[in-house]
Amino acid sequence: MDKYIRPVFTLELGHKILPGLVTIGKYDGSHPCLTAATNTDKVLIHNPHRRNQSAVGKLIWSESNKEIAILNLNQKVTALEVGSLVPNEDKDVLVIGTSSNLLVYHVHDNKDLFYKDCEDGVKSLTVGSFRNHPNSIILVGGNSSIHGYNYNGEDVFWLAIGDIVTSMVLMDYNNDGTNELIVSCEDFNIRVFSGDQVVAEHNETEVVSGLVALPEQRFGYSVSNGTVGIYEKDVRLWRVKSKNFAISMHPYDLLGQPTLQLITGWSNGKIDCRSLKSGEVQFKDSMSAGVAGIVEGDYRSMGRSDLICVSTEGEVRGYTTTKMVTSGSSSVEQDTIKDLLSQKQSLLMELRHYENNSKYNNNVLNEVDSFESTGVIPSSTRLQIVVTTNGGDKRLKPHVELYVSTNNSTIIKAIIIFAEGIFKGESHVVHPEFSKLTSGVSIPLHLPTDRSVDIHLKALVGYPNSVQYHVFEITKQLPSFSMYSLKEVPIKTTPQGSIQFKITERLQRVCLWINQSFILSTDIEFDSGPSLVVNVECLRDKTDLVMIFEATGKVTFQCNNMFLAADLVQSLSSYLKLESLESRASFPKEEGNLKELMQKLSDIQEARLRLDTDVADRLGQIRSLIVRAEDARVNDIKEMVGHYHELNNVNKSLINGYNIKAQNYNEGIETMKRINCIIQKASRLRVGQNSAVMINHCRNAIKNNNIEGLIKIIRTGEL
Repeated sequence: MDKYIRPVFTLELGHKILPGLVTIGKYDGSHPCLTAATNTDKVLIHNPHRRNQSAVGKLIWSESNKEIAILNLNQKVTALEVGSLVPNEDKDVLVIGTSSNLLVYHVHDNKDLFYKDCEDGVKSLTVGSFRNHPNSIILVGGNSSIHGYNYNGEDVFWLAIGDIVTSMVLMDYNNDGTNELIVSCEDFNIRVFSGDQVVAEHNETEVVSGLVALPEQRFGYSVSNGTVGIYEKDVRLWRVKSKNFAISMHPYDLLGQPTLQLITGWSNGKIDCRSLKSGEVQFKDSMSAGVAGIVEGDYRSMGRSDLICVSTEGEVRGYTTTKMVTSGSSSVEQDTIKDLLSQKQSLLMELRHYENNSKYNNNVLNEVDSFESTGVIPSSTRLQIVVTTNGGDKRLKPHVELYVSTNNSTIIKAIIIFAEGIFKGESHVVHPEFSKLTSGVSIPLHLPTDRSVDIHLKALVGYPNSVQYHVFEITKQLPSFSMYSLKEVPIKTTPQGSIQFKITERLQRVCLWINQSFILSTDIEFDSGPSLVVNVECLRDKTDLVMIFEATGKVTFQCNNMFLAADLVQSLSSYLKLESLESRASFPKEEGNLKELMQKLSDIQEARLRLDTDVADRLGQIRSLIVRAEDARVNDIKEMVGHYHELNNVNKSLINGYNIKAQNYNEGIETMKRINCIIQKASRLRVGQNSAVMINHCRNAIKNNNIEGLIKIIRTGEL
């Protein structure tokens, strides 16, 4: 099969296109139209099937190219989406997001469906069925929250996220017949929501920039560091990394196979087609400029969809499904042969190494030095790994210590460690000096977050004078709370923050959770007594954590970090498989911050109203001065100059007011983001429906500016 499949059609849009802002929709219900945002604050619609010459409304058809219409927004477009929104109508509508507004436009009727001011901004969009809404809704991801609007523009859904939403997709994640919402944020997390509840969470090492829904409960993701990969539910099938950035991903059957492939467009103009199962590249092409977007539609009216790739320079290429050239054998047989040839090559290489060692062994069977020089090691050699916490060595920053050793006199020449989110570039090489080669190597690890990490090690084992080394591979999973060490003495000052809840589990099972979640020198056991108290110290900032588990089922976590308390609650609930959990919390520091933020937000809103009133007054003055200046131009030219000087001063005042208003708006966005972050952390102190109810109560309290009520909700989960 030819790996370079040629496009079936090409065209030029004549406009520069913004990366990631390309979509396609059937605005008349039957014919697909390519839609993209330009770098001149316009939305371009290319319609090769145009029949009418309507010019009524905002949409203006180009004189030079009769297939292109322009929608002038005079605001930078930040998100673009198309979908069927109006009930009992098959025509798609165009959804446009800017930094502060949302426009839903009915392209076929050339009119606004509705227009909304979005104080939280618009960073990403998706349209579809979600939750229990009978019709499709628009989901708008902002700086720290997600809003849902129906076709009338009514706000029907709200969710606090706590960070900027970078991408969203709707798909049936858990095969329950309804859509779940998959959301990626700038906090490196991918969360799966069923309604208001988080049903799954995936952590990445950088900002997740894009998501795409795939068949068989899979979804693709791209990361800002150039990584592209696929998850099947909570299992990562594969990932690859490039020095360029993935701009757009789309599933499409380009090779005439029974299954779809993942088509990825990159910032350097490369287009590649990968197997969903293995990530192997099956087709590639390249555009003259970076890819702006990849969509799918029957653009040639031939009864089958084409894959359409758009570059940032406005070049459009269309590809279609190509039959594979199999030369008398099926594609399955070809794949099998390819796998067998690859295995054969690996086995031949391994055999060659054994033959080289055997050649030396036959000549010098009893010479130990020759054994060492040729790389022969005892067959019983094993690699051992021990993980401990080290917070007592003042020469080093407190860390998790990884000790790797062999079980005999062989030495470790070098170790390569692969781990996500720990090292820059995800890998680290330890290569001791020749004079310091030993059978054991200590490696300090500094874990930035509280999450489990898989450590993959490859060690070169042999003797100091060996020519060849044996490669040992071992994998070790570090628990979620590795950066915490057990304190032998009781804590003198109890942390002010705390959370309390009740579970119906034996303390012996809780001990299993503690032993699996922390790195302990000896396992914690519970024999008898009224309670189990565990004192822990964080190695990052030397703060204390006290965990009290009573025999009656009452659990208390005492710490000043609400985020840590939320992680502990979620980890314990997941281990015990709790579907719902109600709790009472008290975190004075976070409550004080929330009071200050709510008061600041109230002041910002009042200042905004004053600025709006001042602008209205200034506009009245401008109109009056213009009329008086024009009258003076006829009657008294000197008086006219005075009026225009005054008009200039009013104009400067307006500009200053605008700058103040812009600064006020940015402060409001940042303040709301911090408030939503606290709400999102507080929601994770509960599990299941209790978390969803708390978020809804918080939204109502914020709308009513009820500061005391908001704090009560965070404490108790109820209004």
